[in-house]
Amino acid sequence: MKTKISAYQLFGAIVMLPYGTAALFFITPEAKQDAWISMLIYVLPGILLQLIYTELWKKYPKDTIVTYMPKIFGKIIGYTLSVIYIIYFAYIAARITRDTIEIILIAVMPRMSMYIIGIVFMSTVIYGTYTGIENLSRVCFVFLILFVVIFVMKWVLLFSMPDTIKLYNLKPVLEKGIFSVIKEGWPLITFPYAESIVLTMLYPSVTESSRVRKSAVLATIFLGVLLTCNTIMFISVLGLNFASTSLFPLLQTYRIMKIGEVFSRFGVFFILFMIIGGFIKVSFFVYGSMLGVSQLIKLNDTKYLALPLGIVVFITSLLISSNYPQHIQSGKFLTTYTHLPLAIIIPIIALILCYLKVLFSKKRNVYKKI
Repeated sequence: MKTKISAYQLFGAIVMLPYGTAALFFITPEAKQDAWISMLIYVLPGILLQLIYTELWKKYPKDTIVTYMPKIFGKIIGYTLSVIYIIYFAYIAARITRDTIEIILIAVMPRMSMYIIGIVFMSTVIYGTYTGIENLSRVCFVFLILFVVIFVMKWVLLFSMPDTIKLYNLKPVLEKGIFSVIKEGWPLITFPYAESIVLTMLYPSVTESSRVRKSAVLATIFLGVLLTCNTIMFISVLGLNFASTSLFPLLQTYRIMKIGEVFSRFGVFFILFMIIGGFIKVSFFVYGSMLGVSQLIKLNDTKYLALPLGIVVFITSLLISSNYPQHIQSGKFLTTYTHLPLAIIIPIIALILCYLKVLFSKKRNVYKKI
C-alpha cells in the first residue's frame, strides 16, 4: 500500500523524533557550562549525516535503507544488514518505551504498576501505527507547532520573572578550550542527530521528493537551535550542578515557573512533553521496523504487523533491564556499539561503495570504447 507524506511533515518528524525526549534532559553534562556550545557545534555533523542519508536515497529513490542495503553490499551482507536494521529499530522502540514507563513512574505515578502503564502506552502506539504513517506524520506536525508555542511561552515567562535567568551561570565560557568541548560532545552525533536514520524509511513516501534534502537539513538546524536554547535555560535557571545532577531538569524548570499565585502548576507541560515525545518516537521506530519487515517478506500492507510487533516491543522493554539505573547504564553501551556503527559508520561505507561502483562503471565503459 503506497503511503504519501509532505515535506513539511517530514520536517516535523525529523525535529520531533529526537526533540520530544532530548528536551527533557541535560545532554552532555561532561561539557559543563559549555554544553550549549557543544550542542551548537554538533549541528554541523548532524547536517552532514542528513546529507549522507539523502545522498544514499537519491541513488535509490524508490528504496528505503532496508531495501537498498542488498543492492549496495550484495545479497548476503546486504540482507543481513537489512535484518539488523529492522531489529535495531524495534530495539530502540523498546528502549524508549521503557524510558517513558520509568519516567511516568518516577515523576507522575510512583504507585502505579509498570505493566498497566506499559499496556496503556503501547496500546496507543499500536493504534497509531495501525492507522498509518500519514496520520502519524500529521499528528507529529501539529505537535511540533504546539511544542514551539510552549517553548516560546516558557522563555517569555522566565524572562518575566525577576532573578530567574542567571546568565552568569554560563561563565567561564570555553574554560578548557574549544577542543575539550568538541571532545566531550561527540555522543551528540548519535543522540539526538543520528536517530533520524529511521526516517530514511519515509523518504520514498514524500510527495515533493526534490524538497527532501532541504527539509532534512533545515529540520536539523532547527532542532539544534531548540536544544541549544534548552541547554542554556537549564544552566542559567537551575545552575550547572543542579542541572547536571537532576534526573529531569525540564521538570525542575517548570516547577520554578509561575504567574502570580494562581498559575503555578506548569509541571503539566513536562508530562505533556514526556508522553507525546515518547509516543511519537516509539511510533516511528515501530513503524520503521514494521515497514522493513513488510518489504523483506513482500507484504503489501504494513498495518497487520502493528499488533505483533507492538507486543514484541513491549515485552522486550520489560526484559532489557531489571531496574532504571541498569537501563541507563546499558544506554551508554548502546551509544558506542550500536548507534555509532549502524547510524553513522555503515551509511558512510555504503555511500563510499556507491561512488566506487559509479567510478568503476565509468572506467569499464571507457575500456569498452577503446
